[in-house]
Amino acid sequence: MATLPPIKTAFTEMLEVDYPIIGAPMFLVTYEELASAVSEAGGLGAIPLPNFRIPEDLRDALKRIRQATQKPIGVNIHLSGKFEWKKQLSICLEAGVKFFITSLGDPRLIIDDVHANGGKVFADVVSLEQGLKARDRGLDGLIAVGSGAGGHGGRTSTLVLVPYLRRETELPVIAAGGISTGAQMAAAFCVGACAVVTGTRLIAADESRAQKAYKQAVIEAGPEEIVCTDKITGNPANWLARSIASFEKRPELGSKKWLDLWSAGQSVAQTESVKPAGQIIMEMVQDFYNTCRRLSLYGNDAPELLRMPDDRG
Repeated sequence: MATLPPIKTAFTEMLEVDYPIIGAPMFLVTYEELASAVSEAGGLGAIPLPNFRIPEDLRDALKRIRQATQKPIGVNIHLSGKFEWKKQLSICLEAGVKFFITSLGDPRLIIDDVHANGGKVFADVVSLEQGLKARDRGLDGLIAVGSGAGGHGGRTSTLVLVPYLRRETELPVIAAGGISTGAQMAAAFCVGACAVVTGTRLIAADESRAQKAYKQAVIEAGPEEIVCTDKITGNPANWLARSIASFEKRPELGSKKWLDLWSAGQSVAQTESVKPAGQIIMEMVQDFYNTCRRLSLYGNDAPELLRMPDDRG
């Protein structure tokens, strides 16, 4: 697929990437192959550090990513104490990682070190309370995880949560939840997002390590088959109903039984086939520009961000 013009936002300027699309760091799904493919396509690939419980495995994964792409990548770091986050942080900083997404625990534990190395720290948040706390702790921005997201998410629509957080915190806000097309990305930008996270669509990427049956289930499912429950992890999260129908007991950390519990978001509705991750990213970008053209039919007062590159200036 031909290269398309960059989409300029505060996020792309901050991270020096072409497109404001983050490949979600998905547990047991996103490894070096998927993250590097998203980054190489012009987005920002991100890996979840809980996928690499042994520090040397993380070091090796980051080396393989660097062999595949020289473009920026991000990581999701858990600060709850269940993982060796200090070693993970050190390895990531040594590898030149500049974008950190914090989950659980206190992000102040890493902010100074990340900033000293020229990086940025954003936090997953599902409510204004969490957003204000993140702001007061000095984070660089927020990821608004809405009700349509796979995995742990909030109960508020992404298109409501993003402008709410943006207005009340005045921090950059990235939209997550129910975003897998360029039209959905354009909608997120219209309400104030500076980037988007896409996850469910990338479960069905060639480079995803999701099982074949998992990928097929995502393709076959409709949004009504996504079930939100706290019985799997103890916190509300979205799952494919068929994968948790016989769930009885939470597996131990590191158990292979987690492979049979399939998280996904409502954008299964737009996931129709398995494709290379790079193609998925470029199709989102093309759809974004097509959406901008459709919006231009309503007049010349469209937001500056949604104008075609040759229409700016």
